[in-house]
Amino acid sequence: MEEAGSGRLIRELKLKRLQFNSISEFSATLYSSFDIDHVIRVFFSTIMGQLGISRILLYDQENGIFRKRGFSSGGEKENPISKCLDTLILNSAVCRVEELPREQEIRKQLLKHRIHYLIPVESSGRPVLVGLGLKFNSRELSEEDLELAGFIARFAMIAVNNTIMVNRLIESQRIEHEISIARDIQQSLLPQAIPSLDHFDLCVEYRPIHEVGGDYYDILGPRRDGHVILIADVEGKGLPAALLAASSQAVFHVVNDLFVSSSSRFMAKANSLICDFTHCNRFITVFWMLLDGRARRVTCVNAGHEPPFHVDTQGRVRRLERGGFLAGFVPDAEYEQEEFVMQPGEIIVAFTDGVIEAENEAGQEFGRERLEEITLAHRELGARALTDRIIAAIDGFTAGRISRDDFTLLVLKSR
Repeated sequence: MEEAGSGRLIRELKLKRLQFNSISEFSATLYSSFDIDHVIRVFFSTIMGQLGISRILLYDQENGIFRKRGFSSGGEKENPISKCLDTLILNSAVCRVEELPREQEIRKQLLKHRIHYLIPVESSGRPVLVGLGLKFNSRELSEEDLELAGFIARFAMIAVNNTIMVNRLIESQRIEHEISIARDIQQSLLPQAIPSLDHFDLCVEYRPIHEVGGDYYDILGPRRDGHVILIADVEGKGLPAALLAASSQAVFHVVNDLFVSSSSRFMAKANSLICDFTHCNRFITVFWMLLDGRARRVTCVNAGHEPPFHVDTQGRVRRLERGGFLAGFVPDAEYEQEEFVMQPGEIIVAFTDGVIEAENEAGQEFGRERLEEITLAHRELGARALTDRIIAAIDGFTAGRISRDDFTLLVLKSR
């Protein structure tokens, strides 16, 4: 009897040592990769090997994790299990599926796939469920087996949570790096100084928000017929928007160097080239104007941009809408141009939608009407002073609220 007892004890000690070694290897392997699927694969392999079971599942509602091994529920058939597990409340450390009320759908679903045990695992204050099948020989799991499974599951969920946090940190750093690159690209596109213009006074205020947007303005030239000034709003945000703006800038410079004299032809050619790299599924709105300082003549084209407005010496406001479709969608789009002479004191105000969409605490937008009213009320000011007055009005209206979008404000005054 004593020899039999000693033999049994030795076998139990060997088993415990094997389990300990397996758990040690499990711990080391868990952190060999910050990949959730890898962690879960190691977890499943350890549990199945230690307990001699053929079926297992893991369900973590908060992190959207539903994994299984040993059975196939195929595509949409996973949904009934996860939906039922969402509403399941367990009041014990281990639940035998057979003991669930017969009318519960989850009982039917789990037994259908031969999952006989559910173990709730606390993970960061939320319940995570581990489902286990019977042993390979169809024997039930012992209390000791279930305790071991719970211990390994808690260990695994710590690794899962750490992996999720690390991946979020990596993603956050990647996004920050992308925004930094986009910001550098965006800043490099902007003119470093505003040139002196005959008979025109120009001021541009550009305000980026923390997340990079697609606002862009440029001053091209000089050409023998004047300077080209444009303001644009590129679709989207972040690095893709900055790259699209950079590509569009290159197009505008190339077409400008070709000295396409007609403003409408300039915009048509630029649009065709932009369509080549957008493949007609991205766009950029553009307001383009050629300033002939000697004659105080303005020739402009609006390609889908928020219409700027012109204020004449009588205080009449006229929107500059003539042009055509936004750039980047239709390769053979045609554009109309508008030409007029600005008398001394007349003003053009161009802007991106971030200016008029600036919101106050009540969610009201600053709006085009306020912008026009402020311009009319202070039209005797020079371009810089008028720009400052408009910006002060926007800041007062928003009471320091962070803008949802970049905004660019361009004020041109004839003198």
